[in-house]
Order: sequence, then C-alpha cells, then structure tokens
Amino acid sequence: MKLRQTTLGGVLAILALVLTAIVYNALPTRASDHQDSPAVAPGGRTGADISDVFVYPATSPANVVLQMDVDPVETPAQAATRTLDPAVLYSFNIAHGASPAGGDMIIQLQATGTGASQTINVYGPFSVVPNTATTSALGPLTGTVPFNVRAGTTLTNGMKVFVGPAADPFFFDLGQFLSVIPDRNYANPIHPAPLAPPLTFNFGVAAVGQFASCSNKPPVDFLATNHLDVQAIVIEAPRALIAPATGSSLIHVWATASTTTGS
Repeated sequence: MKLRQTTLGGVLAILALVLTAIVYNALPTRASDHQDSPAVAPGGRTGADISDVFVYPATSPANVVLQMDVDPVETPAQAATRTLDPAVLYSFNIAHGASPAGGDMIIQLQATGTGASQTINVYGPFSVVPNTATTSALGPLTGTVPFNVRAGTTLTNGMKVFVGPAADPFFFDLGQFLSVIPDRNYANPIHPAPLAPPLTFNFGVAAVGQFASCSNKPPVDFLATNHLDVQAIVIEAPRALIAPATGSSLIHVWATASTTTGS
C-alpha cells in the first residue's frame, strides 16, 4: 500500500489507495493501479479499476480537493465514449485522528445510465461507526450531478463535483521500467526469467560505483506521450465538512470501488 501525505492549510491528509468493502464486495488493489488485475484489465470491469487517489489544496484556502481516477489507459477515442460503471459504487473513505480505528466518514457516488446523458448521485459526507461491518447502506443523497460538465456542479452542502474524462496525471516512464525489469512486460510472449534479488535499480550498495552506470536519458511520460486518459471523480469540498472541528487535524483518505458481486 502506497502512502502519500501533504499539508492542506492546517489539515494533514494521508492518502492510501486501497480497496475495502463499504456497501458492496470489494476488489483488492494497490497504488498505483493501471490494469494490473485480471478482474479489471481490458475485457473485465474496467470502471472499477482505481488508478490513483489524490488530496490537494483548492484555489480557496477554505476548501480541499479529493480526486479518484478510474478506468485508466484510455485512448482519446475510448475516453470520449466511456462513463462511470453504474454497477460500481465509488467511495471516498475518511478517518479522523492521529490513530484512527477505521473510516468514520464516507462520500459515495453512483452513476445512473450511460453515455453523455449519465448522471451521478452523490451521497454524504456522512458519519459511520468505524469497523462495525463490511457492508452498509447508501447514505443520505446530497444531490445529483451531470456527467462531464467541465465547470463542475455545486451541491447544497457546498461541495463542487466533476465526473468525466481527463488526462492521467500519473507520470510513468514505462519504457525505462521495462528495460530495468523486462520480465514485467506481459506483452512479450516469451518472458525472460525474473530478475534475481536484490533489485537495486543501479542505486543499491551491492557494488561500488553503481551510480556511474545509472541511465541519464531524459524520462518519458508514457501516459502523456500516448495521450492516455482516465475517468476522473473530483470533489472540491469545504474543509469544515470533512475536517474535525476540534482535536487532531490529521485525516486519512482512501478510495474504494465496489460491486454487489465482487466482480
């Protein structure tokens, strides 16, 4: 599980991309996840594939942005036709305090319909009792937003929501990665033998002078170069909605994409 942290105007957010059970059975994943699970790879339920989750400052210091990217590695033609999967419940899970017992707040989103006329119901944020069960009902409906309205839609609780295609913000030099670890190239019909540990990436201490053999080629962002997109779920929320009024300002945020069957 990959953790990130950032200071958001007094609120310290720790990001953990995991997949847990909220309302539906959940599919396990890790950050950053770009089509590495048979259940969500092309031909599977790609709309349940979370590639990344982010928390970052909004233009207004009173707000913070939560973003979940799903259905990664879309070509521009695919991004123009895909929407959220109506069979998937998308959730931002929030836990408060320096040592939280589990998520105590949820924001849920679920789509209705497909295509350009799709709408997305937004539930919450609402409080839950941590670690009491692996399933729960939908929370109170906050509002409904249309798909792919670039300016976003403001709800009655002050949250602004955008759901639609966007450029993948994740930076990944896939070519260099596969040159370092060639056995990870699933497209190669003849896989080379897995590399023996330790994998030092030329930065280890196995031999003196390893830095001298480091690649100095300029990095190439495979995703941006090939114009690969995601479906982005972006919520700009007032900090007062999700941050504790008193006590520790530490919050933990993770994303889930769940189905009733786990597939």
